[in-house]
Amino acid sequence: MGKRFETLDSFRGLAAIFVVVHHMHYVGSITELDFFKHSFWFVEFFFILSGFVLAHGYAWKKNLPFRDYFIARTFRILPLHMFVLFAFIFLEVLKYILYKSGVHLTVLPFSGNNALSEILPNAFLLHAWIPSASSISFNAPAWSISIEYYMYMIFFVTLLFRQKLKYVIWFVISLTFFILMLTGSEIAEFVLRGLSSFFAGALTYLVYKNIESSLEKIPRYFFIILEVMLLILVGYMISSNVEYKALVMSLLFSLQVLIFAFEKGWVSSLLKQKPFLYFGKLSYSIYMIHVIIVFNILWVFIMIDKLFDTKLIPIIDNMPYVDLGLPLYNNILVLSIVAGVIFISGFTYKFIEQKGQSLGKDIRNFLSK
Repeated sequence: MGKRFETLDSFRGLAAIFVVVHHMHYVGSITELDFFKHSFWFVEFFFILSGFVLAHGYAWKKNLPFRDYFIARTFRILPLHMFVLFAFIFLEVLKYILYKSGVHLTVLPFSGNNALSEILPNAFLLHAWIPSASSISFNAPAWSISIEYYMYMIFFVTLLFRQKLKYVIWFVISLTFFILMLTGSEIAEFVLRGLSSFFAGALTYLVYKNIESSLEKIPRYFFIILEVMLLILVGYMISSNVEYKALVMSLLFSLQVLIFAFEKGWVSSLLKQKPFLYFGKLSYSIYMIHVIIVFNILWVFIMIDKLFDTKLIPIIDNMPYVDLGLPLYNNILVLSIVAGVIFISGFTYKFIEQKGQSLGKDIRNFLSK
């Protein structure tokens, strides 16, 4: 693939951590800041960055075999997805055993979003595409992986067209789905968010490729100022309620990816340090495993609250919150959970992600003989 955009990798890791905090609700803690309450918008960043990276890696390759592409993309995301899905199914089985033993939890096992009928759509990553399936069944964040996986295949089809026509197709797809989203189309919201942003990311790489040489001559202080201003603007817009926010955030994230791809400012230099690069390396694991950790910790507190009437779980805006009594304690617990998610992600990255990618390479090599 040539150049690796390390700063953008680090941003992906930070965005995954922001999504982790977004899924926690702890009284008086950082989880209640507007920034984290709205951090679900970073999924648009993931889509845009995926489009950018895939355009960088594949758009100018000639005679790219679909078999190799399919295997590479499948074994990049499917092993960890299936591992987490099986973990959720295992928990539902445990809930079923408890239910049969007379322990009645708030939610019945294999019901609602986690019904038995949701297993196959999840296994084939179709749950965000099929109207009859629940997009947020079992591992809720996997809806974006469902969208992304089949976007990979759509993207490959666009690569079969000659260069200029290919770019026109990217533009038409992105613009069409942005328009549908902004006009309140009844087509699945998640599909609209994915396709519009992914191909906006591909177009962003096209812009980057065409201006890369000319911007290399621009003084570094220009990038220093621009990077800081972009971060302030992203933080402000994430926290704010503005009209057409989906379009605004996608355009802003596209600009962020474009500018930070040059890696010339102070922020870029900071994000190329080892801790941030490590977050970037673990970003997919952090994103995929955090819900099972965060929600099961919540269930532990709910059970303690029921058994001992501790008042640990106040209901605020129809949501169960955790309250250890002081904001300081709540913040310490939030940071501890984030650290735990990152720690466990190190193992899933090493033993699931990397092993899965190695298996994909072995299969490609075997089929090429």
